Parts: sequence; structure tokens; C-alpha cells
Amino acid sequence: MKNNNSNFRNLLDDRFGMFVHYGIYSAMAGSFEGQEVAKLGEWIQRWLEIPNKKYEAFGRKHFCPRPDFAQNLVSYAKQAGVKYIVLTSKHHDGFCLFKSDYTDYSTYEFYGRDICKELADECKKQGLGLGLYYSHTLDWHEKDAAGNVTISSGTSANNRNFWDFPDDNIDFDKYLYGKCFPQVRELLTNYGDLKLIWFDFPHDITRAQSEELRNLVKSIQPDCLINSRIAHDCNDYESLGDNALPTAPVGENLECLITLNDTWGYKKNDHNWKTPAEVLEIFCRTLASDSTLLLNVGPMGDGSLTPETIDILTRIGEWTQRNGEAIYGEVKGNPFSNIFSWGSVSLKGKNLYIYPNETAKKEIIINLGEINKIKSVSVIGSEKSVDYEVNDGILKIHLQDTDFIAPVYKVEFEEVPHFSKEILQHDDTVNLGVLWASKFQKGKEDSTTERLVYEKGPFTSTYGTHGLCANQVCQSDFWTDSNEILCWDVHFAEKGSYNATLITAPFEPAEDGCDFILTLGGKSNFIDTKKEKKNIYLSRTKEGNHRESRDAGVFYIETPGKYKVYLERTPIGKDKRVEIIKLVKI
Repeated sequence: MKNNNSNFRNLLDDRFGMFVHYGIYSAMAGSFEGQEVAKLGEWIQRWLEIPNKKYEAFGRKHFCPRPDFAQNLVSYAKQAGVKYIVLTSKHHDGFCLFKSDYTDYSTYEFYGRDICKELADECKKQGLGLGLYYSHTLDWHEKDAAGNVTISSGTSANNRNFWDFPDDNIDFDKYLYGKCFPQVRELLTNYGDLKLIWFDFPHDITRAQSEELRNLVKSIQPDCLINSRIAHDCNDYESLGDNALPTAPVGENLECLITLNDTWGYKKNDHNWKTPAEVLEIFCRTLASDSTLLLNVGPMGDGSLTPETIDILTRIGEWTQRNGEAIYGEVKGNPFSNIFSWGSVSLKGKNLYIYPNETAKKEIIINLGEINKIKSVSVIGSEKSVDYEVNDGILKIHLQDTDFIAPVYKVEFEEVPHFSKEILQHDDTVNLGVLWASKFQKGKEDSTTERLVYEKGPFTSTYGTHGLCANQVCQSDFWTDSNEILCWDVHFAEKGSYNATLITAPFEPAEDGCDFILTLGGKSNFIDTKKEKKNIYLSRTKEGNHRESRDAGVFYIETPGKYKVYLERTPIGKDKRVEIIKLVKI
């Protein structure tokens, strides 16, 4: 299936979208009849097994957006620098925010309002693009919708409405062709040009059905992009897992979807809000990984945004207004084969943009690798000069004291710069990400190595068939063969002792994980993963943000130059996802 790369480039130039989870669950705000849910708010009907009759009755009584819902939402989005909005036209509960000839379970039937139409009109008026989310296989209002799945851990999850419809003998085709396909046609016909349609929960759909659904979309709106949760490689781009972030550009069309707190739909007791600085750090990471950012907001039951949401969007707007040249247009991801501990970088024409994070020290160092003559270094929006120096291709920038939130530094070159794709030491730290690793079979170190395959995700037919690979968040995956060894070719700039650290995803459970052996400069260190570890939490994203750090010993670099770094796993234990080997000069 050919992906629509040219249209995704347009979406990437827009860079910043707003996800809006809004429905009856928003009015419930995380609780129903005195019961509060600890999990995702928009799944409340499933978690509490609320019968459709009760859920609908609550919705008719309590769920009705303010008349100015669309106007306010679009205005706040535009102020924040958002370029398009993606609204949940129908979430898993089956309730529709649009007029449909195929259900009476909608805002239009409840009180005569087509919320999707209101938003489409307002987006057009204020110059924002529109996308629509549609849960295409999961629908708790329908007996014949799907939802029985086997997840990657091997356990099963029954997510269809078994409390109203206990008979699992469903006719999925009846739902798919009687409701889903016709409603998708309505969405693509009645709301103008869509930038994208965002499908969700594809676990039961067949390849033929996904292909048919793609063909339906493209027959009506050929330029409408389709996300990967349509399944079976029928998409135009990859939506990562909820709150997942890659560490570097992977060469694929990627979208990161991030929450402001821990849930998607509004929950009144979820106060775990990210700070504006934390959201902006995530934004900068998406820029460095050449991804789009779809930042979620969960309006309250009446459609208004929480004060915390408004504050975050306002601060983001100040940042995007000042730093637009480093965000929109032909901005490309990190051009170096390195993960910088102090922040992120991107490239646009003759300019290298640097986004230091809150842990950055007083100076940052970048090994330019080749002779690239610098014209100037500045902080965008500031008239103060920036102190910097270049020696033997090593750029050292002295960071300014500034009142700006998340200041962006611009390095302007005389000509379009060309950076080495080799793994170079930049400062005292060398971060080896699996995306830049190769692999070979044990005993064949001198043979030609092969680069790791980038594994798109679980909704493709080839998922898990490549052996040791790099997954969506740039971790190793499917490393079940202990004869496969990871290898990096690294240029060390300074001799001396280096302390090594192995950073991985957590063991689940811990005692089942494999151990590792790290080799550098003829020395091998055994890494016992059952010993003491340190926990790391990245960018305040709840799901998928936990990492574990383990000491991998000390290595000595005799003379500067090129070295091979090997990582192998023990035969005993389950696959362990490796993210980074960090080498820090002592």
C-alpha cells in the first residue's frame, strides 16, 4: 500500500495539531453514581460497565456543549500556534457528535446540534485545518461491534460491550458495513476537506476490510491522510502509541500524541498536569525526531477548557509566536547520529536550531564533523549576542541567562551545512541509540553487519518477523536470539576512562529479563540486570515513559579514534528493550 508522503509533508510543515477528546464521558468527569475510575476517563463506560440505557440517560441530561464551544476551542488553539484540530466524532462509546442517518445516538438527535459541523465552520472561519477521529471497530452502543483482542503479552482483553450484549456470537460485517462505512462516508462528505481521518482500535479488522476502508476514504477525499490504526499498512503515516516519543528521526511519517495530564477525556480529579516547560520539551523532542505533535485537550462537560489547559496553551502560544521559524515549514529532525543529553536539535536550510532542556548546563558542545563556516549564533527573539567558539570543528555555545521559557538558539551557517552520519563524540558524553546500531551473528564479527530494521508497529503483517529490530520509540525489540549482537562504530574524541550505563525499558516482570555483556576496546563487562537499578522518567508522559538505568562498568580509551562497541544478551531470560548505552568521560 503506497503511503501519501507528499501530503504528510504538508502536515509536517504544519507540525502542531490539537487532539480533542469530547463526549458524554466528559460530563461524567471520571465518576458515575459515586464510583470513580482510576483509569482513562473516556473509557468510563467500559471500566464501570455502565448499561447503554443509563449512559444515554446521563448524556441526555448532563451533556450539552456551550453555544460558543467551537469558537472558544478554535480561538485557544489558534492562539497556541495549533494549525489543525482533530475531534472525536465518535469514540468507543458509539455516541456521535454529528448528524447521521445511521444512528439516533447523537448530539443532533439529542438537541439538534451537529458539533462536527460547528467545529468545521469555525475552523474554516479562523483558518485552521480539520481532522476527525472515528472509532471504527469498537462501539459499545452496538451488539455486533468488535473488541475481543489478544494483546502482545499473550493475555486476552474483552473490550466490546459484553455487559449489555453477553452473546459473543456477533456479526461484525453487519456493524462494519451497516454503520461504520456509511458514517465514514458521511464524515468525508458533509464537513468539507479533511486534513486527516484518525481511526482507532483496529485489533479485530481484517486486511481486506482495512483495504476497503482505505479505498472508501480515498474515493471521496484522495488527499485526506489516514493514520496507522486503520491497520494492515493501509495508512499514510504512523501514529505512535499513546504518549510515546521517539528519540531520533526514523525516516518514517510519524505522529506523536500527547496528553496534558494522565487522561484523554476530562477527569475532574486528574491533577497531574505537565508544566508548560515540560510540554515544550516534548514539543522540541518531536521537532528533533521529525514528527508531528498532536497535543490532546479534554474539555469539560460544557465544552469549556480547564484553567490549567488554558494556561498551558497560552504559554505555548507565546513560545510558538516567538520561535515560528524553528517550528513550522521545512524544519527537519536531528541531523546527527547522536542523542544529546542537554536537549534537541533540528535543521532548516542554513540554520541549525538548538532547543536546550531544563537540565542543560552553562554551555553545550556540538561536533560539527566537517568544516561548516558559521555566520552567527543567536537566541530567537533576543537582541543579546551569544558567546560561542569553534575549534577543530567543535562548536561550544555559552548559554544565556534569559527570561524566555524554553529559549531556542539559532546557528546560521554561511552555506547549507553537511553533517557526518557517523557516530561522533560531542562532549563528555556519548549516547549510543539503537537506531544507529547494526547487528551480526555471534562468531561472524568480521562479516558485513546489517542495519536494524525499523519496526513500524503491531498493526502490520510483518510485525515481529525481522528478528532484532528498532521499534517505534527507538528501542530494541524482538531480541530473542542471543546469537544476535548489536554493534556501533564510534569515533571517540578524547582518551581516558568512560563510565558506561545501560538504559532500558523496565523488565515485566523484573526477574524474567536477560542479562547483557558490553564490550569496548577489548574489554567486556557483564551487566547483571537483577542488581541495583535507577528509575528514569522521561518528559512526564505517563505511558511508556519509564526507563531503567544500570551500571555497565568502566572502559578506557587509549587513543582518540574509531572503536567498535558490542552489546550481547544472555540466552536465559525474556527480550529486554534497550534504548541507550551512555558513555560518560570520568
